Amino acid sequence: MLIKKEILINADVKKVWKIFCKLERWNAWSGCIIQARWIYGEKWKPESMFLQTVKGFGIIKKFDSKVKLLEVESYKKATWSGTRKLINGTHTFEFQKIGGKTKVRNFENFKGILAPVLFPMFKNNFELYFGQFLEGLKKEAER
Repeated sequence: MLIKKEILINADVKKVWKIFCKLERWNAWSGCIIQARWIYGEKWKPESMFLQTVKGFGIIKKFDSKVKLLEVESYKKATWSGTRKLINGTHTFEFQKIGGKTKVRNFENFKGILAPVLFPMFKNNFELYFGQFLEGLKKEAER
């Protein structure tokens, strides 16, 4: 069960990456992140962890997501995983330099016992949030 969004940003990949890597500022431009902060390890290194509080939907006002970084390639890729309610998500951001522009892909694969039940109920919300995150990153990078 996969959610995938991408966007083309009219800014150099180094600028986009630097904005993305300021995790503590995601709430200033993302539209869906209330707060994000590091809770373990060295920033943007495998095995480090962060906690993000995401805007909720329906009767859920917000939810916390604690994740562990799996892979980071500067200016190219960041992948992390986390588990919520017996659902495991592996989330990846890919950054591709295209001339002076940057294509960013944002995707997450959901697995687990409850994934087939809960995924269809929340798929539209996650697609909305993925789009909001990318649109916010674009706006911030193109300022």
